This record gives sequence, C-alpha cells and structure tokens, in this order.
Amino acid sequence: MKTVASGAEPQPPRHPARAEVVGSLLRPTKLRAAIETFYEAGHSAVLSEERAKDPSALRELEDEAIRDVVQRQIDLGLDVITDGEFRRWMFLNSFYDAVEGFRTDNVVLFRNAAGEDVPLRVHEIVERLRQVDSPAAREAAFMAEVSGDHPFKVTFPAVSIFGHPFSYKPGVTTGYDDLEAFVAHAIQIERQLVADAIAAGARHVQFDFPLYPYLVDSAWVERFEEHGYDVDDLLNAAVAADLAVLEGIPDDVTTALHICRGNFRSSWMCEGSLEPVAYRVFGELPYDAFLVEWDDLGRDGGYEPVRFLREGSTMVMGIISTKTAALEDEDDLVRRMEQAAQIAGGMDRLAISPQCGFASVMVGNEIDEDTQWRKLELVARVADRIWSDA
Repeated sequence: MKTVASGAEPQPPRHPARAEVVGSLLRPTKLRAAIETFYEAGHSAVLSEERAKDPSALRELEDEAIRDVVQRQIDLGLDVITDGEFRRWMFLNSFYDAVEGFRTDNVVLFRNAAGEDVPLRVHEIVERLRQVDSPAAREAAFMAEVSGDHPFKVTFPAVSIFGHPFSYKPGVTTGYDDLEAFVAHAIQIERQLVADAIAAGARHVQFDFPLYPYLVDSAWVERFEEHGYDVDDLLNAAVAADLAVLEGIPDDVTTALHICRGNFRSSWMCEGSLEPVAYRVFGELPYDAFLVEWDDLGRDGGYEPVRFLREGSTMVMGIISTKTAALEDEDDLVRRMEQAAQIAGGMDRLAISPQCGFASVMVGNEIDEDTQWRKLELVARVADRIWSDA
C-alpha cells in the first residue's frame, strides 16, 4: 500500500481537490463493538436514552480511531480527508443527533445485487424539531486539531431530502402544518449547524443524499404520483432547498453536493440516469463540487449528464465502488475518466472518488478494511497519474 517514504514530506493537497473520499469509513472492530453497546436496540441516532449515558469511554475510542484514519488518508495522498464519520451511527446524524422530536421506527427498504430487500430503521418526525446540540461543530474542532492543516470535510444531509414526500406523515408528524413547513424549519436548523461547524474550523462542507435520485427512479416516481405528487414540483422544491441552505456560507468555504443513491450493507435505494434532472442540478446549483455515483453504469446511467456542469464547479467521478470487494483496474479507471472528460470539456473539470462511503451506516458495506484502503489508494494513484502537474 502506498505510504509516504521515511523522512519524506507528503505532497501538498491539490486545490481543487482531485482525489477525494466521500465520507464514511468502516468502523474498526473495537469501536464498532463500543457503538453497539452504547446505542439502545433499534436506535439509529442519539435519543433520550443515549443522551442520559456517559459517552466518555466511547469518545476516547473515537478519538483514537480518527487520529489513525486521518494520518492514513494523508499518507495515501488524498486531497481532502474525513474523520470517517466515526462519531455517528449513520451519516445523516450530523443533523439528527443535534435535534429532538423524532424516533427511529421508520423501516425503509434497500435493494441488493441478489434482488433482495434489505430493511433499515431510520428517522421519523413525530414533533416539531428542537435543536439541543451541535455535534458537527465538535467533529470539526477535533479535525482542525489533528489534521495538521490538511483540508478536511464535514458532512450534513442535503436538505432537499427533507422534502421527500413521505417525510411528513399526517397523523404521525405534529408541529408542522405541511411538508413545506417542515422543510423550511429543517433548513433553518441546518444552516445553524453548518455555521457552528464553520466557526469550529470547517472549510469544506459537503451535503449528502439529495432527493434527485428518487426523481429519476421509475418505481419511486410511480409511488409519488400515486400519492398525488408532481415530479416537476418536487424537483423545483428540491433545487430551491439545496440553494437556500447555502445562504450565509462564507466564500472561502468549499461546498459540495454528493448525489447518493442509498448505501447500506452494499445495497441501494434508487436507480436511473440523472439525465432528466441534470440540467437543473449541475447547471443551476452553485456548489463548488458535485460528487456523483457512477460505479455501475447499468444502474446509474452513462456520463452524459456531466455536460450540464456549470462553469467553476468540479465533477467528482465516483467510479470506484464501495459496495463490492473487487478492486478496479487502474488503467480502466483512467480510460473512464478520459471518457467523462470528453463530455465535460476537459480533465480540469473533473476529480475522482469512491462512489459513496464505505459505512454510511455503522454496520458498513460488505467489504473489509484492507480492501477499503486499497480502493482509497487507487483513488490517489489515478489522481496522481492524471493530475501529476496540478
């Protein structure tokens, strides 16, 4: 595995970043066991029972594990790094661990390569949300301390996902008159959480899992229409939300949108080409970078939507799978990047990353840690080949 030679200084990170990690990493065995002990059965976020516990022992394990993965990412040559989301049960919890007013009783189904349904308990809004914490600010402060000035990112849910038509459940969700009122309040809360993280040292903020993949999946579109929702209206509301959350973010903070299709135990929630929404998402939203899953072209569609990328933004090609253990061929990855560059208008408009995190949920994908690090090494190697002079 690639490491920095003894006595040698790591190469300075490139800007814009060309070799990225999306966010989550597999939890080390000892940390995962401690997480399983700390959280009550059926809880996929911090609820009142977890808030009543002393987290100090868990925090020590998190700190130790984060220090280790930070250095490993730097040594590999990744241009922007993460804490592996080790302080969260799942990736959405920079938001949900900060609020009260929900439960984790909502079971959603993912799809896997065998055609099986894979269930996961997630958040369900039952009352008007109340902010009680700001955990991403602590994440950012610790990363600022241990990263040695290397760029790092802090991640939040893309606020358009709060506009998923089934987020608001009449008879279950109280405290809001309708879905639009809930989304407006969630945006308000998240803006504050993002501001807290920036004040604590974050200079790269990424928003994960926007609504758009649902809007190009025929099965989901059918469900939405059956419940009286118009897909064009949902798209307009999603774009407006993902624009609104950027208000107040300083110009020197890099913003990114990761278009995820679902990631739990190597399964997914959405399929389909982004072509129907790409002109709005990539052409209108003023994010500095878009991280997009393109590891399975049969499931994700081709690279053609890249042509809509706005000037000044970078398309981060998620062409290395975190869902399968098979290690991609380096030469083939370079060829795929060249194909995308022809559509985008040049390689300087692109970067490379895995398609998603390795453990968006604490359980992790069906892949081992050694393979995880080999895939991240591959990200760095391909970036070095393509942007050796950057």
